[in-house]
Amino acid sequence: MTSATPPVHRHPYGDTLTGVLRHQAAAFPARVVYTELSQDGSERASITYGAFERRVRAVAADIQQTSRPGERALVFLPPGLDFITAFFACSFAGVIAVPVPYPDSPFSNRRQEHRLRQIVKDAAPSVILTTSKDTAGAEDGSLGTTARAVGVPAVATELADKWQDPLSTAETVALLQYTSGSTSAPKGVVLTQGNVTDNFAGLTGSLARHTWLSGNGSDFTSVTWLPPFHDMGLATLIFPVLVGGHCVLMSPTTFLMRPARWLEVMSSYRAQMTTGPNFAFDLCVDRIAPADRAGLDLSRWEVAICGAEPVRSSTLARFTQAFAPHGFRTSVFMPSYGLAEANVFATGTHGTHEVARLDVEALEQQGLAREAEDGRPARTVVSCGRPPGNTILRIVDRETGQPCPPERVGEIWLAGANVARSYWRNPEATRSAFGGVLRGEEDTFLRTGDLGFLRNGQLYVTGRADDLIIVDGRNIYPHDVELTVTASHPAVNAAVAAVFMVPGEEETRVIAVAEMAQRRRTTEPAGAAGTPARRDVVLAVRREVAEEHQVGLSDVVLLNPGRLPRTTSGKVQRGETRRLYLSGELDTWL
Repeated sequence: MTSATPPVHRHPYGDTLTGVLRHQAAAFPARVVYTELSQDGSERASITYGAFERRVRAVAADIQQTSRPGERALVFLPPGLDFITAFFACSFAGVIAVPVPYPDSPFSNRRQEHRLRQIVKDAAPSVILTTSKDTAGAEDGSLGTTARAVGVPAVATELADKWQDPLSTAETVALLQYTSGSTSAPKGVVLTQGNVTDNFAGLTGSLARHTWLSGNGSDFTSVTWLPPFHDMGLATLIFPVLVGGHCVLMSPTTFLMRPARWLEVMSSYRAQMTTGPNFAFDLCVDRIAPADRAGLDLSRWEVAICGAEPVRSSTLARFTQAFAPHGFRTSVFMPSYGLAEANVFATGTHGTHEVARLDVEALEQQGLAREAEDGRPARTVVSCGRPPGNTILRIVDRETGQPCPPERVGEIWLAGANVARSYWRNPEATRSAFGGVLRGEEDTFLRTGDLGFLRNGQLYVTGRADDLIIVDGRNIYPHDVELTVTASHPAVNAAVAAVFMVPGEEETRVIAVAEMAQRRRTTEPAGAAGTPARRDVVLAVRREVAEEHQVGLSDVVLLNPGRLPRTTSGKVQRGETRRLYLSGELDTWL
């Protein structure tokens, strides 16, 4: 048997977050590491590596007063400097960080409050790291725990001198990253210090051609607005520290209220890197009028990691066309694939991204990624690049359990030092997800539940196995139909719909749930304003889906803006939408 596990490539300054930050603080004490912005784009606060490391030690010392290594710490803070301080403090204290959404997040609602309680019950934290004003409320049991609360902003910096090194290693658990819950109840992915540092070593290797990685990070700046309690958002906060760079923090609310602020900050700080899902780049095109783009200079932008949901070629093309006059280049995009169980980053190749134009019939009926001939129905799929050198990727037939040949769709399996080994206190789910075995290979793999194929060594993601819609023997991917739904009428939200199957008396039915647009897109003609009749929108959705996919929708439900269930990262929850549909609880458009 051969070993599938690739070599470990940890960070040159250590295999723990504590070791890396302490090195950077000693090497660059006066360099600014984080800058937090107010809603208007002005600087609220900045902190140097030296001062940040001291604040982290102070909060860690406070945690150590009552919590022992291995216990859990709930990181219950809004986006900003206090959040990332608390997260690193968990590593310094030897406790396990549990990042969770804060109530004022734009991705929080009553359903997310229920999710928070599930996480608290599962993780059983011994301490809550929160705001000064929330300390009393956090201890009253409203979160499902009476653990001691620490007001992070109020911790005296002088406590740093009382910090004791917990002597963590690569095998020490760093955090529980709870899954977004898009398909099931949240599960705590157990990520070690080594998982984290190895993952970022892999990402750094994929970006090795950039000059700011060959030096000491002095000329590197990134910008992030992503929710920090989500895996991709947390990664955007950690990565700059590992390369000795500078990170500019915006709140998710600021971005959603005014997407132009994101690009303005990229321009004014001459930042090289940022990250976002499809909808963020689409939102910039739809909500930033051409007149508001004047003055942007995006020529220094080098890397735009696009992930967290299937990457659309139309998104990349629209954004490039809209902002090319301001210095943006299509080569900046880095379509990527990742998930919490693999500590965010699994594949991605920067510089070029291939787009496959697949024959729909071969894909749906045979699971083959065959190029479509002219005149044949086609589906475009964007390459998510190659895995880094420290990750092994296999495409596996779900029926035979054997690797698929190139260009045949199967389940994506992963192995590597960046991949987690278990879910927190959930042996059944652990065996199911982390117990993949292939004949002739010693090591176990993570079964991701995602479907895709390999072409020329690059990964193309086609969807999730659990979400497949099967009609007349065809495997139809719901996000393909959802794209058609959202493009069917100007009154429908450009990026928010859910398509799923429900059982019927005689046959399975296909349902489409679409969210209405909150405002008219800037790219619509002036005459498009006005409120459409429900009948017109429903007919447009049915017609477009029937023509494009040969699928007859049994029902089309239109929701009020903002009412389609989403995960904490903003992704649509098909399973929750299906549940609400069956129970009659959806907030329909009036």
